[in-house]
Amino acid sequence: MKKMHRAGLAFLLAACAMPVLAQEAEQEMRPYIDGGYTYTFEDSDRNSSNGNGSFLGFGAAINQYWGWEVQGSWDKFKSDGASDPNSWRQYGLKLDGLFFYSRNPKFSPYASIGVGGMYNKLKNPPVGFGDDTSTDPFVDAGFGFFKYFKSSFFDDSLGMRLDARYRWIDTDFKGYGSFGEPVIKLSLVSAIGSKPVKPVAEIKDSDGDGVPDDADLCPGTPKGVKVDAKGCPVDSDGDGVPDGLDQCPGTPPGVAVDDKGCPTTLGSGRFKITGSGADLRFEDVHFEFDKSDLSDYAKEMLDDAANVINQVAQKYPALKVDVSGHTDSTGTDGYNQGLSERRANAVKQYLLGKGVEPGRLNTYAYGESKPVATNDTEEGRAQNRRAETRTRGE
Repeated sequence: MKKMHRAGLAFLLAACAMPVLAQEAEQEMRPYIDGGYTYTFEDSDRNSSNGNGSFLGFGAAINQYWGWEVQGSWDKFKSDGASDPNSWRQYGLKLDGLFFYSRNPKFSPYASIGVGGMYNKLKNPPVGFGDDTSTDPFVDAGFGFFKYFKSSFFDDSLGMRLDARYRWIDTDFKGYGSFGEPVIKLSLVSAIGSKPVKPVAEIKDSDGDGVPDDADLCPGTPKGVKVDAKGCPVDSDGDGVPDGLDQCPGTPPGVAVDDKGCPTTLGSGRFKITGSGADLRFEDVHFEFDKSDLSDYAKEMLDDAANVINQVAQKYPALKVDVSGHTDSTGTDGYNQGLSERRANAVKQYLLGKGVEPGRLNTYAYGESKPVATNDTEEGRAQNRRAETRTRGE
């Protein structure tokens, strides 16, 4: 029997040494019934052959790690001639606690400990033995695993189970102190009920344009406005007014339009103005090489721009004007940065002189960092020596 106790201790150590596995997204936590075959390596004190039997149980999950089950069993230990003359029958009922290292239905290992009662009967006691039955407490501990089979017919509810325990029975039989025995169980297991349906994540579309919020680059689109795949209003003629609000579709590129998408009468018409509403872009001011002086043409263009800005500001009191200075790549970065700042300030000062309110004007200097053309040709460098003027609403 000492050898049996050492085997039982080995079972327990192996169970405790198993690592806790990460819990997968798919977990099998339905109640289950299982039943099958048991094989018991008999304690030498029984003086019988190894035991064969069966069991039936029911179990349920407490949470993703813990579960419980109740189990009934029957075992038979036969006599094996003169060397093992005893024949036993035993009937047990127990309650188990199970700790799952994983709930993956493909492989769910666990460790377990159980307590219960065992009715034992010695079939052929020797003469004068006395009472041949005893009801005794027992405990067992060990480990095992569940494995469910993929099957559309069974809804993934049918599987197998292998369980290895060490069982200790405290007997009242005359001449027997206790039995310590390893027990192996192999069974079929069936989960009860359908697998839980995973909740479908709610798709939010706050503005109701058909594009989910997490992919909508233009949230808050007015109801009924046609949008593209990014949730932004479709603007077929590129005039800045969505098709649903555009009363003048097909406006030629570069023509300034009003809030309805129709060409505006802003300015003299001599100079290029694009955009709509408060968001306008004026024709760029260009400069001679290494200069920040305004040409006569630039002054005429800015006269026109100042008139437009002051006119639009009456409709949009919070209107802002952004002036950005730029250079070509000739010269050092530091020198070009300063030159671009002087060019932006030259435009700002001219607009101030034409009545644009100081609080509306902001200047930015980008040096040579934002070219609009190649710096490898004189024509390209001439386009890059510029100041841009834009308006925006707030």
